[in-house]
Amino acid sequence: MLRLGALIVAVLLCSPVWGGLVDKHFSGKTETDVAAEFEAGMGKFLEARLKEDLKPRIWHDNGREHVWVEVIEVKQGESTWQTLVRDGRWYTELKRYVYVPYGKSYKLNTVELPPAEVASWYRSKYRLTEEMIALACWLAGKQDLLAANHVLTDLATHKTDLRADVEAWLCEKNAWAAPADGLQLIDTFDLERDRPGQLLLSKDAATEHYKALDKDAKKAFKELEKLQGGDVKSKPGYRRGQPAMRLLVLQDYVDNFDRKYAGTPYFEKKGNKEDIAAIQAAIKADIDWIEAEGFKAARLGIEDDWGGAAKAYDILLRSDPHNNELMQLTAEAFNKAAVVTDGARKAEDKEAARSAALIYDRLSADFPIVLAYHNHAGVNWLACGEAKKAKQHHEEVIRMTEDRKDLTENEQKNRDFAAGQLKLIG
Repeated sequence: MLRLGALIVAVLLCSPVWGGLVDKHFSGKTETDVAAEFEAGMGKFLEARLKEDLKPRIWHDNGREHVWVEVIEVKQGESTWQTLVRDGRWYTELKRYVYVPYGKSYKLNTVELPPAEVASWYRSKYRLTEEMIALACWLAGKQDLLAANHVLTDLATHKTDLRADVEAWLCEKNAWAAPADGLQLIDTFDLERDRPGQLLLSKDAATEHYKALDKDAKKAFKELEKLQGGDVKSKPGYRRGQPAMRLLVLQDYVDNFDRKYAGTPYFEKKGNKEDIAAIQAAIKADIDWIEAEGFKAARLGIEDDWGGAAKAYDILLRSDPHNNELMQLTAEAFNKAAVVTDGARKAEDKEAARSAALIYDRLSADFPIVLAYHNHAGVNWLACGEAKKAKQHHEEVIRMTEDRKDLTENEQKNRDFAAGQLKLIG
């Protein structure tokens, strides 16, 4: 009996200390079994999500760049992902554009999708505990312990009774000595996905985490300066550089930059904090200035001074060149200043028509599925004597609406207009 008791103790001592996390939720199964079952079910998971409004999305490396794509089909171990583009809608409260699938598609082996991207679909607030644990096991099998940590930390913050088991699992997987007072909870922020997160780390791992973050902070700040345009000292309307993204999006990005690098020596240094604050102040000043001056530009339009309105909007657009609403107002003002007649074959001010066409070109490139931008570009190109460019835009509208039985009333009107313009151009 004593020998049997000693044998049981020996077996328990040899068992992984984190075994409880898997054993309690997958009785009789090994972690390898759990990971294999998760992988086998990935296809069905994606198929089910196809029926939902918000479908899984990932960043895909196509060999040239990382593109944002959404799943559109799942079949025989493969999944098809289509590039996401902005459709012109803007949510002011969220400071975000609406993205929809359009354009180039990619067929990918479902089980070979980037592990961290797969992890981004899961939130413990919405998924079963067993799903989160199985995902962590799969991520560990793919050697992505960082993603597994994010997943289980998210689980432990929502299911506090699992905290001890989660910490034991993380300590074993990362070869950390379990601290008497538990692992440290660290806040994180993923700027690429615009998503906050948390990690449970040992004291040494937390130190290394902040060291790596601090090393990255200096380079990231230089990029941040470029995004703003590199000039925080000049007054609004006179800055030497232009922002690389819409000002409201950039404002949010800088705030999240704070969240990502807070706690690092670089960020906490007084001079650097002041530099970041200067960028934030410059962005806010530009936003406020554009809003105030925008009323003046609108007033010129109301007074039928479209030439003056176009010039005023154009000055504002230089300070926020990626603002599609401002781009549209500027293009419309130039179009009205051009006084386009005779089916767009004539314009009193051809240069104004050209200015409008150039802005509509940008809009149609940034928001490729908005048919009206293509038609407006075509009208203004024709008005300034560029029939070939006009034809290309109207033909694009026809191509995009060809063989579609689900056209909305607005899309049908744009198709009919494009067809009429093509007949006119000949």
